[in-house]
Amino acid sequence: MLFCITGKASADFMPAYTNSINHFGIGAARVTNYIEIYEKPDLNSGVKERIYWNSAGNYIAEDKNNKNPNDVFIVYMPDENRVFLSAEDENEEWINVCYNQKKKEFGWIKKENGKHGAKFYLYRDLIFEYGKKYGFYTFRNLPENLKTLHSSPNANSSIVDDFNYPKYISPWLIQGNWILVKVTTADNQTKTGWFRWRSDDGRLFGFVNFK
Repeated sequence: MLFCITGKASADFMPAYTNSINHFGIGAARVTNYIEIYEKPDLNSGVKERIYWNSAGNYIAEDKNNKNPNDVFIVYMPDENRVFLSAEDENEEWINVCYNQKKKEFGWIKKENGKHGAKFYLYRDLIFEYGKKYGFYTFRNLPENLKTLHSSPNANSSIVDDFNYPKYISPWLIQGNWILVKVTTADNQTKTGWFRWRSDDGRLFGFVNFK
């Protein structure tokens, strides 16, 4: 049973700033509308948390510390079936996720198995699979010196162009922490080059533009 019902959740959200995600991990777990989070990757271990939501915006969490979906998910768009947790690790059957971004609390969820479960993506795979369809966006407070396009996927390579107000970013190829992108600016100019999408310590500079 779920004990703490928070009612209708806040509006759908996507990460907008470089500090929107407290824990990035190595990737993301796409989850269904009901998840059980276990202490260990074992169904016989204790359940740490149960969370349910639906497309009408109703959100139910067993733990009152997770009453706000913004503290749980890195992407929360249930009406479009886009709900992701940050993922720290995985094995063949389980994913280690951060289910409380504020307190950096972790647990294990089962991978897809019938109606319920989760699917794991390394961030590069998430960008490659979804970014080609939806595009990519940079965070609003990204420093100007990072809004640059390089000639190769290397910080020491020459800067071929920059951009301030991209209207659309289309990823073509991913190599390490770099993406080969085509940027369409607000004045409909097209610019192409390598953009750094992640820092060496794993901090993201943007995300798939699901909206």
